[in-house]
Amino acid sequence: MRKLTIGILVLTLTAFFVCGFSGTALAKKKITLKIAQTLYPSPSAHMDSIQAIAKEINKQTDGRIKFKVYGPELGDWAELNEMVNRGDIDMMLSPMSASYDPRWNVTFAPYIVTGYDEAKQVFGPGGFMDNIFAQWAKDVNMQWLGTWIQGFAGVSLSAKPATTAADAKGIKIRTPPIAAFECYWKKLGFTPSLIPYSEVPTAISTGVVDGQAGGGPFQTYSCCRDLNKYFVYYRDYVEVWGYTMNLDRWKSLDAADRELIQKVVSSEVLKRVNGAEKEDQEYLGKLKAHGLTVVDLADTPERLLEARDECRECWTELDKLVGKKWMDQIRKAVGVKVQ
Repeated sequence: MRKLTIGILVLTLTAFFVCGFSGTALAKKKITLKIAQTLYPSPSAHMDSIQAIAKEINKQTDGRIKFKVYGPELGDWAELNEMVNRGDIDMMLSPMSASYDPRWNVTFAPYIVTGYDEAKQVFGPGGFMDNIFAQWAKDVNMQWLGTWIQGFAGVSLSAKPATTAADAKGIKIRTPPIAAFECYWKKLGFTPSLIPYSEVPTAISTGVVDGQAGGGPFQTYSCCRDLNKYFVYYRDYVEVWGYTMNLDRWKSLDAADRELIQKVVSSEVLKRVNGAEKEDQEYLGKLKAHGLTVVDLADTPERLLEARDECRECWTELDKLVGKKWMDQIRKAVGVKVQ
């Protein structure tokens, strides 16, 4: 009986030490994650953001989780999407590619929101667009971590600062080669020409077009400050990127690590709402200082709402790509009548 008791005790202690050691080993398992962003090298808000996330998570885990940080040297945003989809890169800050799933064309929908207060509610953590993105991301093998607001867009022009369809008549502008853009810039009175972004400076300087749409104050300052005389801040759409992680990699992490990563990224995307608005205002100021005339449609709220309602009619173009079911959800959320 005594030998049996000792045997049980030994087995119990052995199990305790084995389980205890295994649990400790798992808790202290070191992890290295590869994180990247596309388009903008340092210095930029994008590199600052992924570096801040890497630093904070490393700090809160006492160095257990480390990051290898990459910028746009890895490739363009479509290539980065593919790398995260495959798991070659664990985590990214990037526009979402519609190559895998055409529903991501919804990021080009005009006037889902018209200002930053709305954007925070709609695209911020728990917002209805953020929730939609979270559902779609899983279908491209990604875990959605948060929506990065790049900023509101407008149009740069050479002829005049057109804010009405009458003013815009005869003005030819570059738009991204996307049907929804072509549709709503026609609604605003312009003559759109679908030209890739890389060809914008040449198209303006040679007179093929009079200006360009598809970017905000930062993009216009970077691209076209010496090519155009006016910038009209139509606020026609808000450019959004995604913080995502390869879904298989996400599932391989324990619950505590997933919770920490989500918390840090959510904090970062909320800071970006204010940061994006500040950046827009900063570059509007830089455009003015460079000699461009800047007109903000928000200064004429009636015209802004007219433009919003006119352009939302072009959501029918997105019904074909995104699916009417999804677009109707968005219509309901923003108070547009569903037909």
